[in-house]
Amino acid sequence: MKRRAFTLVELLVTIAIIVILMAILMPILTQVRTKVNAYAAGNGLRQIGMAVNFYLSDNDGIYPQPYTALPGDYSDINQDGTVEWYEQVWSYVESPRVFRARADLSDPNLRPCSFAVNSWFDYGLHESTVRDPSDTIHLTEREDLYPYDFIEWWTWLDGTWPPDPDNIPIERARPVIDIERYNGFCNYLYVDGHVKARKFEHTWSPRCTWWPEAPPDPPAGRL
Repeated sequence: MKRRAFTLVELLVTIAIIVILMAILMPILTQVRTKVNAYAAGNGLRQIGMAVNFYLSDNDGIYPQPYTALPGDYSDINQDGTVEWYEQVWSYVESPRVFRARADLSDPNLRPCSFAVNSWFDYGLHESTVRDPSDTIHLTEREDLYPYDFIEWWTWLDGTWPPDPDNIPIERARPVIDIERYNGFCNYLYVDGHVKARKFEHTWSPRCTWWPEAPPDPPAGRL
């Protein structure tokens, strides 16, 4: 029996159906991938938070301070001459893979860590100084092109002090933090060890959660 081949019309209809199905499925697959990446990065931050707590226990509650690496100092993982915060807690994690976020497109050899520290902690800060550990940011995901492992968030204020909850420096933060990496959200590790995905504006208002000494309660009149 002779097999009938597809006609041109049938072939075009088949291709059209495939294209339509791909158009429907691609956004769904992208959302799923984004959620998986967000979960993986958040899990990495949680493990880093645990490692920081172990570090604090061994160092009298003082957070890691960057220091200049001497010749032969193997703590300088990326050999850039400075032992950063993450290089000091490196030995406290089970796998160095926790320091890399899946969505980070930077070179892992040059930038072994996808997360940047709230630089307020770089100056010999003791854990007892933090007034609200459950609402104070310690680490977050840096923007891929941002060349540092710390965030000097006070430079976003244009010389004003204290931080104004009504003046959210979102455009100043954007080149530093990938604030919309996960459908408008980004992962933040808090001092007490929990991780939360938040919109950037919610990290600044009604309370500036970047400032460890910020009053625990929002300014009067703000909810």
